[in-house]
Amino acid sequence: MRLVLRQLRLDRRLSLEDVRQEMDWSLSKVTRIENGSVSISVNDLRALLDFYQVRNADQVRDLLDLARLARRRHWAAEYRDFVSPSYMDFLGYEDDSWRISQYHPFLVPGLLQTERYARLVVTTGPQYRVDNRAADARAQLRMARQRRVFAQSRRCEVRIVLDERALKSVENTDLMLEQIEQVLSRLPELDLVVLRRDTAANSVLVGPFSLHEFESEVDPDVVYLDNLPDDVALVEDHAVVAGYKSSFEDLYRQAAAGDDARRLLETIGASLREQAPA
Repeated sequence: MRLVLRQLRLDRRLSLEDVRQEMDWSLSKVTRIENGSVSISVNDLRALLDFYQVRNADQVRDLLDLARLARRRHWAAEYRDFVSPSYMDFLGYEDDSWRISQYHPFLVPGLLQTERYARLVVTTGPQYRVDNRAADARAQLRMARQRRVFAQSRRCEVRIVLDERALKSVENTDLMLEQIEQVLSRLPELDLVVLRRDTAANSVLVGPFSLHEFESEVDPDVVYLDNLPDDVALVEDHAVVAGYKSSFEDLYRQAAAGDDARRLLETIGASLREQAPA
């Protein structure tokens, strides 16, 4: 598929930028479709083949069949009806990253959430408060993401700046104790630091984001911004991505790391236990 699409573009003497402008896609998306990093939807492929002026009915049918098959094979295909296309693209970037760096000023990032916490976050959106099936699916998708990212066979570095405020933002003590235990259990698998409340004065101005870095030079690094409760927005402008990289490093340097981070988590957990009803 990818080689055919690249050849069709070259036959038309079109650049990647030409395709980006015509299709109103990101340049990263065009590049990743051609290098096989992500699959292409049937509707997107129809539009692309029309742009390339492919008129052979058999060739169009065969390529569309390949696109359908590739989409079915995606590990998150069963959740496709419950998330936006941009979120599915986000999962593709997450799959291919060699390093993922996440920060959220008020919530525990998705890669660390328990299923109960994830469901609470998901149901803050009015469209899911009465749709239990969709809320369950989105919470389960977060659990599936975690299993995939932290799989033993996966070679991916995960860095998370966990804001202390995120561990005190939910009134349900039992839920938050469970969440802290989940974070502690993940420490061997990731590089986690905890941003103390007293050093995080301006961190809320940064906002929640996930930085994805890639080994391939043809895949530029990107940032995804959290759009609560249920979507993400891609940022690929090189200068803006560089700014988010700098912001993450600033937050990372300010935060408690290693044994200090563990002790801070354990202290917060102990404080919550004291508040819990007998």
